[in-house]
Amino acid sequence: MKAEDVKDLRTALELLETVPGELVSTSEEVDPEAELAAVYRKVGAGVPVLPPAPAGPAMRFERVKGFDVPVVAGVLGTRRRVALLLGAEPERVAFRLLEALEHPAAPVEVTDAPCQEAVIRAPLDLRRIVPAPTNTRLDAGPYITMGLLRAHDPETGAADVTIHRLCVQGPDRLSVYFAPGRHIDVFRAKAEARGEALPVSISIGMDPAVYLAACFEPPATPLGCDELAIAGGLRGRPVRLARCVTQPVEAVADAEFVIEGEILPGERIR
Repeated sequence: MKAEDVKDLRTALELLETVPGELVSTSEEVDPEAELAAVYRKVGAGVPVLPPAPAGPAMRFERVKGFDVPVVAGVLGTRRRVALLLGAEPERVAFRLLEALEHPAAPVEVTDAPCQEAVIRAPLDLRRIVPAPTNTRLDAGPYITMGLLRAHDPETGAADVTIHRLCVQGPDRLSVYFAPGRHIDVFRAKAEARGEALPVSISIGMDPAVYLAACFEPPATPLGCDELAIAGGLRGRPVRLARCVTQPVEAVADAEFVIEGEILPGERIR
């Protein structure tokens, strides 16, 4: 298997399995509250007391207490692993990213979306569906740390994606941490100024190229630049999008999970 065969998270893990030491799987049951993070810290990430941090493997937890879905951590944890997933030498990763920026491939909308093979509608309880870990007892709650938000500019219609930490606050409620200047937060502010909610999709568990592309920031990717086109450039083929079931926005068709919802105006959690 080669990097060009990677099209989603599952094929990415298959590639990592071909290289000794890049992926460790465990079938021992772990508790998502603190235990999962502690095991990953010990086995996967090591304990980075002094730089450089230890280059541990990615980990797949096949049995997570209370859930029938596995959890993966550390897929992009080292430069070597990123290079492997992109089919590049470690010292050439930055150049691959630059090439993708210069030769993007715009995403395409499809109707055969794996992410919509099973649709769960409200009323629902995210706490029983998504195996989000609580990493320490000081955390505000379970966190989804690699949620890719996609939304449209309420004024121009331009689409954008950014990665945000999402805290599960209740059965159908998430809080989103917006660092200043993030593009989806700009869209949120525009919608809030109009007294409107901002429709969003949250795609979780995808081709690592999508996550890497979403990390681009201005001036390389100004407001309204769809970073998914850079992911398409990294793979040499467009990212597949699916129209959401309940919201006027798209999601990554090959994601493991998609959460559809709205960012409500004037709502804050402290």
